[in-house]
Amino acid sequence: MRVMTARRPEVLLLAALLALAIVAALRGIEPPPAPMAGGSLAAPATLGDPRTIARLQERLRRAPNDVDAAASLGLAYLQRARETGDQGLYGQAEQALEVALAGNPQHLDALVGRGALALARHQFGEALEWGERARAVAPQRAVVYGVLTDAYVELGRYEEAVAAAQQMIDIRPDRDSYSRVAYLRELHGDVAGAIAAMELAVDAGAPGTEGTAWSYVQLGNLALGQGNVARAEEAYRAALVEWPGYAHAEAGLARVAVARGDDARAAARYATALERLPLPEFAIALGELYAHMGRPTDAERQYELVRAMQQLNAAAGVDVDMELALFDADHGDDPAGTVARARAAYLARPSIYAADALAWALYRAGQGEEAARYSAEALRLGTRDPALRLRAGLIATAAGETVAAREHLELALTGAPALSPLRVAEGRAALERLAHR
Repeated sequence: MRVMTARRPEVLLLAALLALAIVAALRGIEPPPAPMAGGSLAAPATLGDPRTIARLQERLRRAPNDVDAAASLGLAYLQRARETGDQGLYGQAEQALEVALAGNPQHLDALVGRGALALARHQFGEALEWGERARAVAPQRAVVYGVLTDAYVELGRYEEAVAAAQQMIDIRPDRDSYSRVAYLRELHGDVAGAIAAMELAVDAGAPGTEGTAWSYVQLGNLALGQGNVARAEEAYRAALVEWPGYAHAEAGLARVAVARGDDARAAARYATALERLPLPEFAIALGELYAHMGRPTDAERQYELVRAMQQLNAAAGVDVDMELALFDADHGDDPAGTVARARAAYLARPSIYAADALAWALYRAGQGEEAARYSAEALRLGTRDPALRLRAGLIATAAGETVAAREHLELALTGAPALSPLRVAEGRAALERLAHR
């Protein structure tokens, strides 16, 4: 799976995105992994290990003014939160990072850590501010531009995201920079280019780390979105070799099982993923699979779990308006409240995904004309994301835009393995209706 290339990294991004200058209005993943600054007191492979955290805690107990230990402890808490889903660790990370910044307001790892924490909490304006502070301290450090790229993307400032990613990869072509190139290419509809960049990310990743496993999962997701189930399975299994028991890889293999018609195996894999890492996305997927299997009671249990998780996320300071609006549009009973939540999310983070969530909330609330406007905005970069294209197709169908609806739905269903079986059935039914018009 690891593929080397002789291409010059400094032209990697521009080669695929040369035409961005003429695009009028320029996700990961969900955001990419929390960035790591050089000079931390633990290797990335062991940063989230409880033993590492314990050692850093002890070091800080003995030397409360050790800013390096405090910054590393903050980053370790963030990595542990990624690995366990325990967002209660965000508060501990913030405390440790603040200790470091109190001792040295220009401590790079602490500044980057605060940016990463803001990204994790979906506070993207704040993340941008921390990224700018880090850039003022160390403009030649690649990790700074990782924070900036992620913040710009989530704020819908895509031209600036491209520029920041270009600076990042020029300074240091590594797993972190290649993965951001892959995401930007995906956003702009260049799936083949995204796969090529993610292969570079995999190749550049340190063996046996969560970050490398994450890159394999993203590679699998890209393949699944093209309908290439075999390649996706290969990538997910490679992720499990790098990081045994990796929940995101288990969820990927669940999607592979759904694509092959083995719903029982898929449900078992989703349950395993959810047990290992309690993320709303896994509970939603399992709930919708249960609904597809004719198990409505089990499905509703998963949806209630999602709502409980989102409450915990909010209590940990995570802004979940966009994610909750998208979920409630399909599974809630308050269309007006869902639209209001989606509008708030869009105002806070006017990305293509926020536009998509607002479009879907409006569509489900029966406000088709306004839904169509935001749906068009969600596709303004040319993304081929099957979920966005499916929702766009259903919205266009309701608006009577037959040609556009058919185009979106056919493209979406090419990537049917990446979609919920409920949404696939909805899309196929819409295509069938269009065929008889």
